[in-house]
Amino acid sequence: MMKNNLFLRRLIVYTPDRKKAYDEKFHRGVNIIRGQNSSGKSTIIRFIFFVLGGCYGDFVPEALKCSHVIAEVEINGVVITLKREIEKDAEGKVNKKTPLAIYFGSIDEYEADKSNNKWQNYGYNMSSERRSFSNVLFKLMGLPELKADSNITMHQILRLIYLDQESPLSSLFMFEQFDKELIRQTTADLLMGLYDQRLSEAKLEKIDVNRRIVELNQAIKYTEDLLPLPEQRSSAAIKEKISILDQDTKNITEKVNALRESNSAESYQKLEYKQLQSEVAVLRKQWVKENAEVEKLKAEIQDSQFFIDVLQRKITEVERSIATRDYFGSLHLDFCPECLSPIDNHVEQGHCHLCKSPIDNSKGKSQALRIKLELDFQLRESNSLLDDLRESLKSKQAQRKATNSKLCIAQKKYDNAVCNVRSTNQEEIDKLLRDKGFIEGDIMRYNDMLEKAEQYEGKLSERAELRERDAALTREIKAKEYMVKQQRDRVERIIRENGVYLLHNDRDRQAEFRNANNLVLDFSQNMAYLSDKNIKLSASSDFYLKLAARFALFLSSVQESSMMYPRLILSDNMEDKGMEDSRSQNFQKIIVDRLNQIEAEKQVKGDAPDYQVIFATSMIAPELDDPKYTVGENYTIENKSLKMYR
Repeated sequence: MMKNNLFLRRLIVYTPDRKKAYDEKFHRGVNIIRGQNSSGKSTIIRFIFFVLGGCYGDFVPEALKCSHVIAEVEINGVVITLKREIEKDAEGKVNKKTPLAIYFGSIDEYEADKSNNKWQNYGYNMSSERRSFSNVLFKLMGLPELKADSNITMHQILRLIYLDQESPLSSLFMFEQFDKELIRQTTADLLMGLYDQRLSEAKLEKIDVNRRIVELNQAIKYTEDLLPLPEQRSSAAIKEKISILDQDTKNITEKVNALRESNSAESYQKLEYKQLQSEVAVLRKQWVKENAEVEKLKAEIQDSQFFIDVLQRKITEVERSIATRDYFGSLHLDFCPECLSPIDNHVEQGHCHLCKSPIDNSKGKSQALRIKLELDFQLRESNSLLDDLRESLKSKQAQRKATNSKLCIAQKKYDNAVCNVRSTNQEEIDKLLRDKGFIEGDIMRYNDMLEKAEQYEGKLSERAELRERDAALTREIKAKEYMVKQQRDRVERIIRENGVYLLHNDRDRQAEFRNANNLVLDFSQNMAYLSDKNIKLSASSDFYLKLAARFALFLSSVQESSMMYPRLILSDNMEDKGMEDSRSQNFQKIIVDRLNQIEAEKQVKGDAPDYQVIFATSMIAPELDDPKYTVGENYTIENKSLKMYR
């Protein structure tokens, strides 16, 4: 099975009194909704777009009478059910950004489920507390969550899947106001398989690294201006100077002790001693408190890391469970175990290869993927919490270090005061103590300088590491950009070949199509054109060119397994802008023929493609008016697609 796939299996539209206005099953391959004009074909296509996550609210009056729509879909082999309410305000306008409810299972499983909490509700937009439905669907589809000026949502993906009638002929994407080039190009790159998650991360990391290098350069220059002499920025030189000063204070203390031994004990004064004792007690209590906070943070970090390790092991176990289910699900017997005759492996999708009975192994995989989704988001939140704890630990450790430095100085003063209680009648002792005070002031000044020097050396070391990292990221980015360019050239060549095929097989209405050797899809400019973008075409040929461009992208995804386009296309109408019925019918047939060619080529290579085409037409090609291709009835004005009487 090709990745990445999105298939509609069943669509139900409900009325406010819980009756079904529409209920049809869809199949892999080509699905044609046929009927007269104004019989409701386009309404069904729009409901599909809406329930898959599209931002749409311009429904016809008949559709506005409905209450909600439910779709059973299959995403990469996992069956889920989607529900979206048709919410209207007091003026009757539909909320285009209605939330989406998801049930992990089929519609039949949902109806048999007796639990109270069947649906998991997700909003249109993501918040810090809640995932959006685009986050969940992207996860199931294997698409990365990326940003391009604003979030790339399911709606942006569907703009290249849904071919509507309202958009201008010049618009390659489904048209919307305030559209942005960056969003269109990023969405197209993603669907063509050109988005490399690691490349994006490397580019973002390189920006952060370069920004940090600039900050470090400024901080380093500031320190060099503040401490112009090299020895002032050398922690080793400053420590040596502090060691010499410490020895000077010890020498003075010894002299003071010798002088005080000759003095009377009655001359001791204890005021200085008591003050220092109180200061040491306060600082020691503060240090003990800060040390306890540091140890508590370390324990919390250890607990968080252990929890993250457990989550990662659980995710690995779930992934192994899914892989094991996929592996055993793909094993088939080649010979009958009873009579040893060869078994026919050409079996309809979803049926047993041995007894041909219908099977559905998607439920277990659906539940496993749901568990993996929850574990993934728990892991992200735990990592964020762990980062916050580590930042708090750094801050507390710095605070504890500063308190410890103050405590050491106060303790030295206290110890000296205990041994050297000052005698008021000894001028020599007073002089020595004044000298000692000056030296201690120098020590404090050098300690402050030492802190700045250590910060300076730390910034130099960090800058060197970041420069090495920047060089490594530059090499990695260049290598990955080369790989992306190779992929782009390959995908654009396949799109061009499919586009030229569709143009050459058009009815002989436009000479430029018959002689075309190129078709360009310019997603950033939101247009498709031949080699010469200034060629003037008729309205019907402009519409045909747009059809060819969009279907060329879809056909290429069926051929090229590396593309992330979901192998699904929705087309509102095949006879727009005055295109003749015979020309439309011819286009329908060449699409089916091209798909058959691709499928035959893939089967020769042992890689049967999965795809789904859903389009509406008022003039179906006679060869395609077959249950193999059609869905539902042939609708008329009297028998519309929405049966409001049900």
